[in-house]
Amino acid sequence: MTGYCLISDRYDISVLADKHPEDKTYQNKVQLQLRGLTMLSHMVGAWSGCIVSVDLSKRYTGIRKVEGDGNCFYRALGFAYLESITGHKQEIKKFKDIALHSKDELLSAGFEETSFCSTFSNFLKAVSLVETENCTASLLNLFNDRCQSDSIVQYLRLLTSAYLKNQTEFFQYFLENGTSINTFCAQEVEPMNKECDHIQITALSEALRIPVQVEYMDTSDNVINHHTFPEGATPLVYLLYKSSHYEILYVSDKGG
Repeated sequence: MTGYCLISDRYDISVLADKHPEDKTYQNKVQLQLRGLTMLSHMVGAWSGCIVSVDLSKRYTGIRKVEGDGNCFYRALGFAYLESITGHKQEIKKFKDIALHSKDELLSAGFEETSFCSTFSNFLKAVSLVETENCTASLLNLFNDRCQSDSIVQYLRLLTSAYLKNQTEFFQYFLENGTSINTFCAQEVEPMNKECDHIQITALSEALRIPVQVEYMDTSDNVINHHTFPEGATPLVYLLYKSSHYEILYVSDKGG
């Protein structure tokens, strides 16, 4: 995959098989007969014993590579969802309303509007772009503009932080070693280039009402585990997670 900056062109899912040809475990996961375990709880890590088909080559048709700079989840989620609603007026209208009111989450968490007005404006610019231009190419250009793209990522990080702070009673339970939500957000959520975990994914997907399914691929076993945030929701965005990195997946119309 070449010729991209922050988010690549869309490629056929078969390109995954071009990577690590020497790794039989990896190849088994991309080819036929892949299995996955359905996660019962989106935070606790309890698994059901149900085996489901997660053959990537049948369930998904395409993939976009995302720059591995620690911001890949936020960048991937933002682009993938906006791309998915391009051309769908009702969905755009619905999400635009969610986006416009998202700043209330930050204000409620104690953020000064002057601290996020610029990033908020750039986030709305991206939403307005899919409304006015109805063109994936324009959206891709915007997300490959480092300044604009990073500004959107920064707003999504702040929104994630705000949601966590406003739901402290719930999310505090999942932090270890007595770390407070405020400390966690200051160290792991708000700074750029910091990788995210389940707690951030859950918070942002709920804040923007974008259910996301993540396919987890690693080389430690022969299964691919998939996980939907929030639990039980119908995914609107699909991501692949491997080697501490997120990429965008395109689900087959047949649904696998």
